[in-house]
Amino acid sequence: MSENQQQSPEQPAQQFPSEVAAGVIVDELIRLGTVDAVVCPGSRSAPLARALVQAADAGRLRLHVRIDERSAAFLALGLASQTSRVTPVVTTSGTAVANLVPAMVEATISGIPLLALTADRPAHYRGTGANQTIVQDRLFADASVAEFDLDGTREVTPAVAAQIRARVDRLAAAMLPSAVGAGAAGGAGHLNVRFIEPLVPDDDHVADIPAGRADGGPWTRIGAAKGANSASSAQVAATQEAATIDLSRRTLVIAGSNAPHLPELEDVPTIAEPNSYAPAVPVHPLAAGTFAQIPPEQIVLVGRPTLHRGISKLLANPDIELTVVSPAGNRGSGAEFPDVTANARAVVKQIATVGEQDPQWLKICEAASELAVKAVRETLTESIEADEPLTGFHVAAALTDSLRTGDNVVLGASNPVRDASYTGLPFPGVNTYAGRGAAGIDGTVATAIGIALASDRVHNDEIRPPRTLALMGDLAFQHDSAALAIGPGEPRPENLTIVVANDGGGGIFETLEAGSPALRGNFERIFGTPQDVDFSALCDAYGVGYTRVDALPDLLAELHPDTDVDGIRVIEVTTSRAPRRQLHAKLSYNSQLDNPS
Repeated sequence: MSENQQQSPEQPAQQFPSEVAAGVIVDELIRLGTVDAVVCPGSRSAPLARALVQAADAGRLRLHVRIDERSAAFLALGLASQTSRVTPVVTTSGTAVANLVPAMVEATISGIPLLALTADRPAHYRGTGANQTIVQDRLFADASVAEFDLDGTREVTPAVAAQIRARVDRLAAAMLPSAVGAGAAGGAGHLNVRFIEPLVPDDDHVADIPAGRADGGPWTRIGAAKGANSASSAQVAATQEAATIDLSRRTLVIAGSNAPHLPELEDVPTIAEPNSYAPAVPVHPLAAGTFAQIPPEQIVLVGRPTLHRGISKLLANPDIELTVVSPAGNRGSGAEFPDVTANARAVVKQIATVGEQDPQWLKICEAASELAVKAVRETLTESIEADEPLTGFHVAAALTDSLRTGDNVVLGASNPVRDASYTGLPFPGVNTYAGRGAAGIDGTVATAIGIALASDRVHNDEIRPPRTLALMGDLAFQHDSAALAIGPGEPRPENLTIVVANDGGGGIFETLEAGSPALRGNFERIFGTPQDVDFSALCDAYGVGYTRVDALPDLLAELHPDTDVDGIRVIEVTTSRAPRRQLHAKLSYNSQLDNPS
């Protein structure tokens, strides 16, 4: 706590409840480890905005200001995903709060501690027709792991301040992955604070708030240092026992989105999504077709599988014994864990292994994976030699080929994350983020900016910070282009490259049922949805560097690790979605073993 925030011997004559309550909330968040905060302009939220900018001026946290609440929320999500700390996004009342919903949904499903810190009007305003008043305290009931409606209209005595601090601590404990008990998975939280006028003081002073704990820590320590919710043990009783996995049986690991690395499975063949860990024995996802013919006896599932239909079919096979490793938290629908097809034999928190793997099975896995990798490279090479149009698949290959240890990668939904899965990710030493919680295209640009800023902070003493590369389609980029609006006084990424594979619409639908030849009549209008946006002019409007490339060698040159990037740059790559369906069919065919045995 800074010197001018300590409680003075005599309370000032004029202490407005709003500024004091806001000061206590911000101080307690910092004591819990918050290092970044995002603020959107507004009147009702003025007490929180002032408290945060004063904390930033005192060097206690870093502040980011954005005018678009949706982008602001995804910026905070990107920051929180990298720091693993509660990261607030502050909004005023009304529809501003509703704009946070997409990021809150993603954060909760992905276990990211994003805090919606929203300002509200006094409770007695509700139902009176008061301007900019909605029922916002329950707005995230199904999109958060914890929410609380705090009364900031009363005098903040030391006893009231203690209650506020304790409530902030409780919220943070629920938002962070549990370190005690039977483990909540963490996620978004909502603190709705009702403020009354006056919202700002008569002069520009720092609120004199009741002091927190003398040791500088949080008011209430719950679980480990990062906080934990010990109240959920009854919800997940089914996951208390460990499972013993006999590795002498044909075993395959599926590491889905955000899967934790389990040392017990280190040497087991593993199909991993790009934002999982890089396994020691990787198996290409296209090998799932081979495993449909030569199935494993058992699958261990870690994380949430979100990408490939071939893997979904494997997980649904009733002849394969499926064990799910998951904390199985409860968010209102009973114990929740990844098992869409209800095929799991057991859901456990931890595992132990016995036995040794069958050498023949290891050879099958290796051969299937090598064939899949070869199919990808040969398919790409044949396409290039035939001078076929570039696709997003080619762009993903160029990006993954350029990656080096220490790079950060942000993958957009739909095709980019799937393409990157086929072309090599995850890589050891490369930090990959993909919003697979709800798998939306919302906020992709803002999330990438947040991840880049978080990386810059960690490497602030280096001459050249690590690269952050974001790969997305044209619709995702256009959907969140407003995130490029960064005020002149705000922190900006130092080394962020956004690669936009522009295939003139929704390329993912080309490979789905809606893209079949028999249904092409209205395809372009309701699925392809091509747009006519000048990305060069858009980037120029935001003061962002822009380059357009039409050939693969030019893209490889732009993505070379030694290329200097000063701030944010956008590379638009002209691609086509027309060859998508045929390309995927060729990949599937070329990756199958001719004579499985």
